[in-house]
Amino acid sequence: MMRQAARAAVAVAALALAPGCSQTGGQAPEPASGAPHIRLTTSPSGQRTVDVAGLAAADLAHLERAALSRNEWQAILRVHVAQADAAAVELPPVLGAYAVRGGALRFTPRFPFDAGQRYEVVFDPSSLPSARGGSAAAPPRALRTTLEVPAPDREPSTRVVAVYPTGPEVPENHLRLYIVFSAPMGLRAGGAHVRLLDEHGQPLADPFLPLDVDLWNADRTRFTVLYDPGRVKRGIRPNAELGRPLEGGRRYTLEIDADWRDAAGQPLVAPFRREFRVGPARERALDPADWRLDLPAGGTRDPLAVRFPVPLDYGLLQSALGVATGDDRPLTGEIRVEQGETRWTFTPREPWRPGQYRLVAAATLEDVAGNRIGRPFEVDAAEARDAERARGAVVPFRITSPTP
Repeated sequence: MMRQAARAAVAVAALALAPGCSQTGGQAPEPASGAPHIRLTTSPSGQRTVDVAGLAAADLAHLERAALSRNEWQAILRVHVAQADAAAVELPPVLGAYAVRGGALRFTPRFPFDAGQRYEVVFDPSSLPSARGGSAAAPPRALRTTLEVPAPDREPSTRVVAVYPTGPEVPENHLRLYIVFSAPMGLRAGGAHVRLLDEHGQPLADPFLPLDVDLWNADRTRFTVLYDPGRVKRGIRPNAELGRPLEGGRRYTLEIDADWRDAAGQPLVAPFRREFRVGPARERALDPADWRLDLPAGGTRDPLAVRFPVPLDYGLLQSALGVATGDDRPLTGEIRVEQGETRWTFTPREPWRPGQYRLVAAATLEDVAGNRIGRPFEVDAAEARDAERARGAVVPFRITSPTP
């Protein structure tokens, strides 16, 4: 069903494309005098914007007075990352601000345009406030062009520094990967640069979930890749028709190509490859009673260590597990995830004071197969109501004074 919807969206997008110009490597050529045209503008401070120049003064006046929503602005002027595949579904528009500046309609992106990235720009004059309700026999045609932000001339320096899980084996019902980079990455879609190969070096067909948006952390150094959960979870149609992406007892290779561009528009230093094997599915709920705590001494800043019997989700270990005092005040400190995501440590900002503490696990904490505390990932309809009431957990512990 998902693939059929995607194909339908591609067909609709292809039929809806208005004829226009395409220009790679800079701004569109200047048209005849007085005709609207799109250009990439750079301010003295280096800020890049997309301008539509050549609009009638009446249109600019309408835009200055109009209180338009984001969707209305995007209907007039839309900027999105260009894709190599012309038949691919158009990506969501780049977010930013619209204004009339210097006799032109200006789009300023919320985050700077990526160096070396190509952007598709569509200006539709039929969506201008002054054109609504008009009586013209034929609406004006949309203007479409491709602009490319030049990349600086320098050597690549960004590399893949880790992929989680880090262990040599994952369960058959593995749900997600985290790719960590040494520096911030660009805005372009990352899915095309990540492949999964079978034992014969052949790419697997559609192992990952296609998304309209990429899943980055705040500084764009960690990218999340999701296996298709419809194929992982048993008893639903994609799983029945296609099976799980990973098969127990087999080996696979994760491949990340070097063409993935960083925030400076440069490719990666080198491609990344890692082999791993697949073990049996894990279908048991997490139980904090299985966790083992190694306690520090009071008066020190030695870390609290928590050991798990199976690897937990690396990303969720950063946010869904923490430490609080006995009266429930959260502690601040440094979190580290080690030993194949089976060991979590917390080093407090201030020395431990003797007394009662609490290890606090949120209900969102999962292992790498999506099993949560008190609720396995594989839940049938009869168990769903109870599973929705699953909660986090609190593990009390006590810090004692150091031995004299």
